[in-house]
Amino acid sequence: MMINKICLQNFRNYEDETIKFMPGTNILIGDNGQGKTNIIEGIYYLLTGKSYRVHREQELLRWDQSEFHLYGDFLMNNHKLSLESHYKNKKKVVKINQVSCQRLSDFVGTINVIFFSPDDLVMIKGGPSERRRFLDLHIAQMRPGHVSLLNAYNKAIHQKSALLKAYTEKHQKYAQIQLWNEQIIDLGTKIIRNRADLTKRLQDAANGIYKNLSSQKETLQIFYSALGQRSVTEAISEFPRLMNEKLEQEIERQIILVGPHRDDLHILLNDRPGRLYASQGQQRSLVLSLKLAELELIRQEKGEYPLLLLDDVLSELDRFRRDYLIKFIESSHIQTLITMTSADKHLDLGTRFHVKQGHIRREN
Repeated sequence: MMINKICLQNFRNYEDETIKFMPGTNILIGDNGQGKTNIIEGIYYLLTGKSYRVHREQELLRWDQSEFHLYGDFLMNNHKLSLESHYKNKKKVVKINQVSCQRLSDFVGTINVIFFSPDDLVMIKGGPSERRRFLDLHIAQMRPGHVSLLNAYNKAIHQKSALLKAYTEKHQKYAQIQLWNEQIIDLGTKIIRNRADLTKRLQDAANGIYKNLSSQKETLQIFYSALGQRSVTEAISEFPRLMNEKLEQEIERQIILVGPHRDDLHILLNDRPGRLYASQGQQRSLVLSLKLAELELIRQEKGEYPLLLLDDVLSELDRFRRDYLIKFIESSHIQTLITMTSADKHLDLGTRFHVKQGHIRREN
């Protein structure tokens, strides 16, 4: 998969800029605050329908503008594709080859992308929501129906939560809550299965990569904890019982206590929690291993590597990990976009672009 061109109109600090990329490595160089990361963010938003930095499209608008437009030309399995995303009046329209998509799930996963930045360490150090997000974003690219599944589940959770907080007699709540519980169990079971399947495949790929990064001295393990249980099969079979068991407590506390919205992905280093026992360098290796494993899983399924976006990653890695990543990129022939603040002697490769005040100039 490749990106040939991206056009950003009224997106972040870009008024109207078009960038043509080359196969292989593309390096975006410039001082902080010039717009390097905005290019990466624009590409990621175009391909996934989401920003990895903010939750509201309003924050992506250029100053004093009411709409933005992203347009990209891509290549997948030697076939050309054009993708568009137009945001105006708090509404988003997405198109594939100039044909509008009715649902975002019809659009997401058309071109696959893996994004990696220093902020991804939150996957290790942060809360369960960060790790669930990591799983769901990957599944959504490979199984676009997962987006609709999550939306339907979140709607059911929202409705049940509102019911729990409503000033209604307890006996009246029971019947209505049971109806929402049936939906939550049905949708939640599918979400759990999707996440557990991805976790198993990631484990197989990521552990081998981590062993190479640690010179075969350390091991990476991951497992998905569903409904507080390590066994997914047991969790799914116990789902209805747990819902009924917690019903009284949910009504009293007015919060939902059971469901995959509370699950976690456990990341272990030598059988111990990475968030507690891994050093900063080990945490970077854990995240790097998971990201490279994502690349491999997409290649296995789609027959080619996805686009790789690296936002200021190399400056955060030590020389060994940086060289390992560069060697992986070069040997796999992955089209990669890298942002950095200054040229690096280890990166005498690929095409360089200079970014300054929302304008891009190719240097070689």
